[in-house]
Amino acid sequence: MKNRLFLALPAILDDYEAIQNDFAEALEGRWVPPANLHLTLSFFGRVDDPEALEEKLSSLKMTLTPSIIGGMGCFVRKKILFATVENPSLEALYEEVNTFFELPVRRPFVGHVTLMRFKRIVDEAKFDEALEGYRDCRIGVLGAHPLLMQSTLQPEGAKYSEIRRY
Repeated sequence: MKNRLFLALPAILDDYEAIQNDFAEALEGRWVPPANLHLTLSFFGRVDDPEALEEKLSSLKMTLTPSIIGGMGCFVRKKILFATVENPSLEALYEEVNTFFELPVRRPFVGHVTLMRFKRIVDEAKFDEALEGYRDCRIGVLGAHPLLMQSTLQPEGAKYSEIRRY
């Protein structure tokens, strides 16, 4: 069986319930469960030999400075509400891992934690107001150690499990 693997940093939000309440009247969709909140550094896709990937990842230094989750944004076309993370060490690690594994880089790295996949914006004014309320506002932190994670797709959503901490 092939495993869908990715390298991620867990996200710890200060008050996820408050964020959900602030957007309740503005968006319709499904919130990411708190245990699944993360920033994806690199997606490896379906991997035949996870042990070989683990070993290769162990050879990388993976140096990171602490990351604050602050501010929010939206990928309108993909219908994703996210929290933003700006940290040059994340971008450097992203480039290091993708270069090392010769992964395709389709677009520049945008540090973010997906919070919701929405079906539609119910109230544009309330949505804009809620986003503005989180401008330059600390809402959490990222874990300090990258995790190799496995994603299993299920009808109720993706289930993630940790394979290894680096």
